[in-house]
Amino acid sequence: MKASEKLAALKAAGINVSNLFSMAGVTGEETIARVEGGKLTIVPDDDPIFSAIMGNGTIPNNRLFRRWVMAQVFHMMTYKSGGKWGPDGFIPALNAKGFKYSWRMVVEEFRVQAKLENNDPENFAERNRWFNKRTAQKMCDSYLQELHNHIEKLKANRLKRCKGVPYIRLRGRDVFISDIYKKVLKPLHQASASINKAQNATALYNGVAAFFREMQRCWCEHDITISTAFKDAYKGAGAYFTMKNLILFHKASFKNGCIKLGQKKSMALLENKADEYQNEGWRLFGVMKQFIEDNNINIIKKMREWKKK
Repeated sequence: MKASEKLAALKAAGINVSNLFSMAGVTGEETIARVEGGKLTIVPDDDPIFSAIMGNGTIPNNRLFRRWVMAQVFHMMTYKSGGKWGPDGFIPALNAKGFKYSWRMVVEEFRVQAKLENNDPENFAERNRWFNKRTAQKMCDSYLQELHNHIEKLKANRLKRCKGVPYIRLRGRDVFISDIYKKVLKPLHQASASINKAQNATALYNGVAAFFREMQRCWCEHDITISTAFKDAYKGAGAYFTMKNLILFHKASFKNGCIKLGQKKSMALLENKADEYQNEGWRLFGVMKQFIEDNNINIIKKMREWKKK
């Protein structure tokens, strides 16, 4: 938080801030200073005045994005499970959202990341850990394979039923078999290549958005198989932001044996686990399930509490 935001939080907590001031150095970095006995001193981050607030939980502020993710993850974990959450609830819930959802979601995700890259590098790094160029490229490859198989089936059926009619129908338009690469596949491959060449978040967003536009022109059905790369990134991001939320706002923590690690050490361990499993989101999802169990969190009960509030 900025110094001015810290002062506002202290005031909101009922602490006298009349002798505290926000100061900006020549580099623009803000600090909080205290005047005591006519002397001006810098207030360190570990000062008891801040500890008194942190002891009651993290101060909410608008830079803590994606707090809604935990609610969505909990709802998906209880999907068609008779009120009991388990490993089989989340993926069926994701599959029910459909193939189009996966692409609409990543297009929006990369649009936001393009804004965050320069304005908020910390949040950008958290989100880009899961949804990045690697994920986008694998999603493109998966779709192109699905499309290839679909085209081959259409060609076989067309030629079987109507010999001598060298065209197929894609998304309501007739495409001659000889024009399939030029009119259907080439634009998709070009968009995929632009994703692979992207050097920043804006270029990546433009490439993903272009690929999705071309996809919708030729073939984009609800029941196409959602790519494994998307599912894995979705699990990883869901698990990370859920555990972060539980640690910061619900007094949950990792354990070392029977000893709770506390907020700071738990956040440090979460970051280590997230880095370790950044290409294996399903593993972090497993860590999250164990984390929920270790903290005796009843998902159904927690959601009922939210609904009651």
